[in-house]
Amino acid sequence: MRPDELDHLLKNLEQGAADELSELESLGAAFYPTGQLLRLRGQWEIKHTLFRKFQRFFVGAVATSPIWLLLWGLCLKAGLPRLGFIFLALFPFSFLLFFFGLYFMNTFFKGQGHLDRVGEMISQELQRRQEKK
Repeated sequence: MRPDELDHLLKNLEQGAADELSELESLGAAFYPTGQLLRLRGQWEIKHTLFRKFQRFFVGAVATSPIWLLLWGLCLKAGLPRLGFIFLALFPFSFLLFFFGLYFMNTFFKGQGHLDRVGEMISQELQRRQEKK
């Protein structure tokens, strides 16, 4: 095996091991000790909170796009075309930011469905173990 192939293989293994939540979804929560499940629940809570904040930000960014068009029109009526063109340029920027955000969130968080499934798996397994005692 060539050294560059070995490096590529090691990087793939490191990336796979880095996302324990994806690993938990594929294996199931029953294979993890309780201490590790509690740690993973903390990791899940952080990711879930970040997901909600990013989602709110990117949806807010695209929601402002009509405001940029309105400000552009007002500037044109007020005789400020240069300022109006700045607002007009912000209109497509809002959409670009939104689509970049969708790509980023899908890459980093693997979607809200993934987070919801993992959170539910952790909760159910911890609850099952609590009732078992």
